[in-house]
Amino acid sequence: MRIKNKEICFIIPAYNEEKTISKIIKKLKKKGTVIVIDDYSEDLTNKKSINSGALVIRHSSNLGYDKSLLTGFKKAIKLKFNYGITIDADGQHDIKYVEKFYKYLKKKFVIVCGKRKKKRRFMEKLFSFYIYFFYGIEDPLCGLKGYNLNFYKPLSLISSDNFVGIKMLINAIKLDLKIKEVPIIELSRMDKSRFGGSLKGNLKILILFIKVIFKQIVNIFQKKKW
Repeated sequence: MRIKNKEICFIIPAYNEEKTISKIIKKLKKKGTVIVIDDYSEDLTNKKSINSGALVIRHSSNLGYDKSLLTGFKKAIKLKFNYGITIDADGQHDIKYVEKFYKYLKKKFVIVCGKRKKKRRFMEKLFSFYIYFFYGIEDPLCGLKGYNLNFYKPLSLISSDNFVGIKMLINAIKLDLKIKEVPIIELSRMDKSRFGGSLKGNLKILILFIKVIFKQIVNIFQKKKW
């Protein structure tokens, strides 16, 4: 299915990704609008993103991945796109999958999730097992996801405590909405991970894990949706 580029955008949170960002933008802009959220990069990410044809929003300080996603979603909804696909800026997501994601979004799936074959960090595996046990999603932390933005406009389900897209995902599951997981193969990245090395990356996911469990317990007592 060919993508109609006026109805879809690609949201790319980026922090110090000058080595990869131009290549990704140039491929994606053939299919739709590319929105780069430059999270106060210290390298040429901003300049290269602009020169490559992306719509760039630069944070005035480093706010992190979650806030960058929120900025991107707000902009996409303001611009009235029907669909948004989030893609990491490190070049690990193969652009070929976006047409398959688009196909499922057109079939009224509210969220389409990438499902990787391997998870590199121990805490990532543990957290994924937890989410799969309670909610049936195998790879909640994959950065390649597609969203039907028409659904999120009226319900205001996008907020600052989104936790790497986890809140949007769990709320969609609890509302019994259509969700699709698509197996993907990640490419090798060119340099070190911005998410951190083994220790730092595991610590970030552990903190996320604690937040999710705490939120789950609070909502049980308050009888709220996640």
